Amino acid sequence: MGTQTPKAAGSNPSTLRATEHTYAVRPAVERKRTASVSSWHGSLTSREAPAPPEERHHTGHDKRRREQYAVKSTQSPSNSPPRTPDIPEQLAELIITMIPGSEGEELAEAFREGSDTPPITRQSLSELDIQNIITNIKLRHDVNFDRDLSFRPNLDGAKGQEKVKSAQRYWRALVAELELYNRLFRGTPPLEGMDTSDWSTIVRHAERRIPKIFQTIRDVLKSLVPDRDHSRVDEHLDVAMLMQQIERGVCDLVGLSEWMSCLLKEHCAPMRDEWVDKMVSYTRTGVTQNKPESIVKGLCELLGILESMKLDVANHQIRNLKTLLIEDTVNFETHYHLDRLVNGRARVNIQTAQKWYYCATKEFSPLCSNERGSSRLNLEVFVRGVTATLFGKDGRSDFPEAMYLDTDRLQIIKAEIEDHIFFEVCLNMFATLLKQFGYQGPSLSTTRQQLVSSLTAIMGESSIGYGPHQWMANSEALSLEILRQASTLAGRVTTYDYNNLSSANQHLRHLFFSTFTTQARNLEAAVLPIILATIEKYNNSSPMELFNNLVPTTTSATLPSAHHVQSATTADTFSSRHLLHPDTCKLSDITNRISHIMILHWRVWTKIAYVQDDTIAPHSATISASQAPEAHVPSRMKTGETAETYEEAPAAHETPSQ
Repeated sequence: MGTQTPKAAGSNPSTLRATEHTYAVRPAVERKRTASVSSWHGSLTSREAPAPPEERHHTGHDKRRREQYAVKSTQSPSNSPPRTPDIPEQLAELIITMIPGSEGEELAEAFREGSDTPPITRQSLSELDIQNIITNIKLRHDVNFDRDLSFRPNLDGAKGQEKVKSAQRYWRALVAELELYNRLFRGTPPLEGMDTSDWSTIVRHAERRIPKIFQTIRDVLKSLVPDRDHSRVDEHLDVAMLMQQIERGVCDLVGLSEWMSCLLKEHCAPMRDEWVDKMVSYTRTGVTQNKPESIVKGLCELLGILESMKLDVANHQIRNLKTLLIEDTVNFETHYHLDRLVNGRARVNIQTAQKWYYCATKEFSPLCSNERGSSRLNLEVFVRGVTATLFGKDGRSDFPEAMYLDTDRLQIIKAEIEDHIFFEVCLNMFATLLKQFGYQGPSLSTTRQQLVSSLTAIMGESSIGYGPHQWMANSEALSLEILRQASTLAGRVTTYDYNNLSSANQHLRHLFFSTFTTQARNLEAAVLPIILATIEKYNNSSPMELFNNLVPTTTSATLPSAHHVQSATTADTFSSRHLLHPDTCKLSDITNRISHIMILHWRVWTKIAYVQDDTIAPHSATISASQAPEAHVPSRMKTGETAETYEEAPAAHETPSQ
């Protein structure tokens, strides 16, 4: 099934990819119980007379009914006598009574506030289905720029952390629910203070999550196994029957987990066998020792395994379809955007894009070569406009609105360019100090590389750019290192007193402010001809040829000196102009990535948003998707809506710009 991937959100940390996020669950805490409980296989000895199972069982919880109940309970007249807590609150208080102390309070709070549905559901995994993959516009575009694009759970940023916390609450709520089962369906001691006349309502409120997680497991399993196994899945995961068995204390969870283990091992790679065995072990421990925490860990592991299997299938499909997806890029995206324009659902304001290009034409067309035809002239105007934005010329910061699928890539490239310029400023200060110290010898490449390594260590590892604030924040340490290495190379003994260090720091900060713009203009002047030459060279290449020639095979920070033919030429150009540049190969990679983005974007959007003619007028109401070029691909791959929520795996996608 491929490389092992992380488990479902909230799963016990069993890492499947070293660089992936893990799903942390609080460790189970061994605690004393005030209530006498029996094992899951013990007989049911409830003092109350519960209704028959078919009347008591509910596989779901009606959210609307629950909300209406809450509203009614808060609208009692002020002169009415105090009302007893509603059933969910009574159940939460029962948990606190059963498990005194902070542990009981925590479980009760999780029972109240935790989600009713598990972190992984059939619906949340639906974007990994093949139909959603081939109609996902973001994936279809991004696959052109990443050799190892793949899916992973999205736990990045504040939203990702909130997902982790929500999952943790869910699993703790599940523990609380199992504790309630022990209490409600064993019935010792009696349920004091709770009206048990409406037993089915109490059971419905108590069984909020277990039925849904069984149903989720069943649905996800059926999406992963062949049709011939669906009847087996339905038979073993009959939710109504399982809940009746739990209520009667005869549910064989160990047998169910062992059957699940056999089924998973039939359809999963042998490398996952240990993970599957761990799931069975947790379940067996939980049942035999009556530890709901361990049972929940087993369920958590099971959902993680199912999610990983689904991810493996999706990533395998991406690898198999990659060539077809890349070759069909221009055709698919043209149909996609025209279709949305026709139906009034476009994310792009065509008038805004046209205005951007009109301004770029006025500014840059006088600078373009007159030897080019009109089509090449139009393309050069576009290239100059985007490049000027990348280098922040005249305060430019906004890319064409039509480039929304490339905005993240362009912003990353822009951040890398800024870092390059700041490195250049530091190295210029180093050269200036050498002259001040009277050093007349050659500026040794080993010394320069040592300085670059030291400055990088001070700034810290970053894959997407440090940003101006971090350079300013580290200016004191940077200036000290520059001063130290310049003094050492010049054979000069420098006194590191406060005034000397403060002067160096102030000088570096002044250079950051005063020379950044000049350095940016010089770098743009050196980069732009390379970008134009690269685009000229590959403008008639197929999307797959662009992919093979312009997408790096390693991270851009460690590119070899001869990535391909164009890299060597670019590196020579830069090395002659920027003798102290820390990584000329990285600049070569940046020019390739910029060129790749522009070529593909221009092919899709030229007549939609920039260059108008009599046959296509995207701003009018007469646009037809049939005007877009056809390609010999399955019709299902030509257009369609998509959930644009997938994420790329950082472990497999290391190049920051991709």
